[in-house]
Amino acid sequence: MKQESIRLVYIDDDREEALSAYLDDSYRNEACDILYDEVSFQGERNYEDLIQNPVIISANVILIDSLLFENDQRLCTGKFSGEEFRMILRKIFPFIEVLVISQNGENMDYDIIPKYQSGGAESSTEYYDRVLKAQLDERIERVRTFRNISQKLEFNTGIDKFLVEKTMNSLNGITEYDGISKADVDALIEAFQSLK
Repeated sequence: MKQESIRLVYIDDDREEALSAYLDDSYRNEACDILYDEVSFQGERNYEDLIQNPVIISANVILIDSLLFENDQRLCTGKFSGEEFRMILRKIFPFIEVLVISQNGENMDYDIIPKYQSGGAESSTEYYDRVLKAQLDERIERVRTFRNISQKLEFNTGIDKFLVEKTMNSLNGITEYDGISKADVDALIEAFQSLK
């Protein structure tokens, strides 16, 4: 029997080699095959570029850096963080699981996972096995659960067919942007930044 696949995507403007190597070479999940990809957030880009990127749309689990614009303050007037992107993505693609990571350490208020800092007693692989593996496994299990429920949902004749179709499309990365505008997303980012 063919094992199901999960698409794992790492988004960063300054790719961390140890994390990339861990995700590409070391991380394994017994329940599924991991299809790994990366998106380098560079140049004149904004959140719209990310939410329209086919690699991101097809993702099941995303790992995104908290500070996408840390290295170049000129990049985009509409700066946003990984945690803000997680909220935007949740609105548009509610079935994509997002983890936020940061080189600035853990932040429990925003559910941020710290990146590996060299010089410690453990290797980067040991570190990510300890702090990241369980988080990834949990997100993957959620995706698998949604997939299992969706199979039941497709055959439930007591639920409106249009609602089932919209839910299935969302689960499969197909969305329609008619329900959310750029102004809606900008307002969401502004509200989140005011909380900081």
